[in-house]
Amino acid sequence: MIAYHRRVVISSGSTSLGARLLLSLLAAAAVAWLLISWNDQRLQTEAIVLLTQRPPQAMLAVDRLRSAKLLSASLQPDAFEASAFFLAGNRAKAIAQLESLLRKEPENRTGWLLLGKWLQADNPAGSARAFSRAAQLNGIGQR
Repeated sequence: MIAYHRRVVISSGSTSLGARLLLSLLAAAAVAWLLISWNDQRLQTEAIVLLTQRPPQAMLAVDRLRSAKLLSASLQPDAFEASAFFLAGNRAKAIAQLESLLRKEPENRTGWLLLGKWLQADNPAGSARAFSRAAQLNGIGQR
């Protein structure tokens, strides 16, 4: 009976150690994820500040935004990157990048508004379609 008791104590102790190790690994992964997310947000904020400067520091902002996509599930850095290219004068690349983003995330109302604005001068029909899509996403005109 004593041997049985010792086996139970030993096996429950090794299970406890395994559970502790697993929880420690999960906690370390969660902390790493939070630190990476914090850094991504910091880089994105720095990029936005660079875009608001006069004159805008668009290419520096693009570098920050590309670095901010490390483990981000958000496509928001892509929209800011397209804006940086637009501010740098590369309209074609900005529009292509924004259209690519909208193919991935067709419910992005802000992206459709931005596309509508950017297309106004050169493509009024495309601009109207983009503004119409943004209005649909906002619930305007739907009954």
